[in-house]
Amino acid sequence: MTAIRPYLATQDLTAEMFRLAVEACPSGMLMIDHDGKMVMVNAEIENQFGYSRGELIGRPVEMLVPERLRTRHVHHRHDFTPAPESRRMGAGRDLFGRRKDGTEFPVEVGLNPIPAGDRLLVLAVIVDISQRKHMERLKDEFVATVSHELRTPLTSISGSLGLLIGQWSDRLPESATRLVSIAHKNVQRLVRLINDILDIEKIESGRVVFNFIRVELRQVAEQAIEDTRGLAEEFSVNMRLDAASIETDVNADPDRLAQVITNLLSNAIKFSSKGGEVLVTVEKRHNACRVSVRDHGSGIPEQFKPHIFEKFAQADATNARRKGGTGLGLSIVKQIVERLGGQVGFDDAPGGGAIFYVELPAWDGSAGGEIDVDVEASPPRLLLCDDDPAVSKVIRMRLRPAGFAVDFAHTPETAIIRAGATRYAAILVDLRIRESDGIDLILRLRAQPYHGDTPIVVISGEPDRGRADVRSPRLKIWEWFDKPIDFPRLTRVLLSAISPTPHARRRILHVDDDAEVLVLVARELGAMAEVMSADCVEGALRLLANHHIDLVVLDIGLGENSGLDLLPDLRDPTGNRIPVIIFSTHAAGVPCDDQVNPSLSKMNSSLESLAATVRDRLALLPAQTA
Repeated sequence: MTAIRPYLATQDLTAEMFRLAVEACPSGMLMIDHDGKMVMVNAEIENQFGYSRGELIGRPVEMLVPERLRTRHVHHRHDFTPAPESRRMGAGRDLFGRRKDGTEFPVEVGLNPIPAGDRLLVLAVIVDISQRKHMERLKDEFVATVSHELRTPLTSISGSLGLLIGQWSDRLPESATRLVSIAHKNVQRLVRLINDILDIEKIESGRVVFNFIRVELRQVAEQAIEDTRGLAEEFSVNMRLDAASIETDVNADPDRLAQVITNLLSNAIKFSSKGGEVLVTVEKRHNACRVSVRDHGSGIPEQFKPHIFEKFAQADATNARRKGGTGLGLSIVKQIVERLGGQVGFDDAPGGGAIFYVELPAWDGSAGGEIDVDVEASPPRLLLCDDDPAVSKVIRMRLRPAGFAVDFAHTPETAIIRAGATRYAAILVDLRIRESDGIDLILRLRAQPYHGDTPIVVISGEPDRGRADVRSPRLKIWEWFDKPIDFPRLTRVLLSAISPTPHARRRILHVDDDAEVLVLVARELGAMAEVMSADCVEGALRLLANHHIDLVVLDIGLGENSGLDLLPDLRDPTGNRIPVIIFSTHAAGVPCDDQVNPSLSKMNSSLESLAATVRDRLALLPAQTA
């Protein structure tokens, strides 16, 4: 006993240090067990949610989730368990916590699985981001003010001053002409700053559509040189295209690519010495094409290099103001290049100065016509991931009358680039897209910032292969379609998926005393409706009392009770009977009427059969109203 006392003391000290660290953490920390019940919380969780520790320990974590999101949270928790990994929860979508008083607040959640013997515990770190969201709203309001209240009058003032200088400068005193010229330059600088702010805000928010086509890189570089020649003359700087530059094609948006090269040229011109030279080179490197811009200026200070692509970053702010810089040009370059699927960087130039370069994927023969530009206004935009251009064009043609714009991605990498650049209303994926496993592509799409919850529809000649994949519960597929495609049904599904109406989604009550069946059915039906699960008669009655239910899937055997005992209570608030589908081992012999129809046996009916029956029954219900 004496020999193990030091060990026990060490263990006690370690446990106490861990407890103190958890309590001192400025973020909320809670631990849940494999049943989703909280087994540990720290003081910050009490502060954030307004509950005492005793009110939380042993209770389901869903009590901290808004009611409208609880069913979905249960599904996410079950999906996390088979393949646990440390990650952020809800990437690409807004998460909310629910306080004891019923108020909600935005949160960020980090998940960390902790094996404990044969059990799995999950440590969740919760951060209240209310202040950050408030600052983002202030930023959005500022951008809106800049756009509507400043840019228009400044553009008018700039035009008027320019007209005054151009036509009447010889009639004004020399001192007045000088003051007007200074005012004109300052107004132009303000207009450039405002345009840069608006550009970077639109790019970051995903509201810029990139039209990828085949682009000849040297030709774009030559045009950018011509477009910036006036600025070069103003600074007495020479520009030229390296004679060794080659002609090469890339997958890119020509307008955005021109903006990138123009920004690099403007930057090089402003930081070149008088009489200096800016050299542009176009070359091929492996499977990428590079355009580089070299200046002969003073170079980049060593301490500034890590910050060079940050917003409003300027190595010498005084010098930048004198030369008309905004500190946003290189940040815009980085944002655009990343969405073009390329990379941007810089090197110190031999003999002084700097070389900025952009590398883009070489033309692969697949981008032509991929962006749907033949549409009016701003229709809901879909991404179709299919490697057959002919099939893609047919799908676009069939969906256009319903008001959709359809962009193509014929390779997985193109799909990732498109999804990273644009917030699509929905995504359609063929599981047999070349060079990839379609399931893997969907998982990569789900990891994109904008598409964690975007409706994804699978179109495949073998949808059952995808459903049977062990990874399918993590995909959150809205619907599966066989080929040939039922276009009227596809149109209805897409319109329903992107509908902004908060009550357009149907609600199904599933009553079954088998917890595993509840989870499996919720996953199968979750794409077409919100599924609320109850494992007993009392639980079902509570849900009926608090929620509008459109359809009930009912098991007859509920422990010592019978699901049929619920039938008299299955009525909506107006007294109408709620439609019921019997899904039970004891379904045989249950009489069908206008309420109970049909009855499916668990022994003989698959989940796909149940889903098809539910879909047909929902289609017979009256239209939802908001």
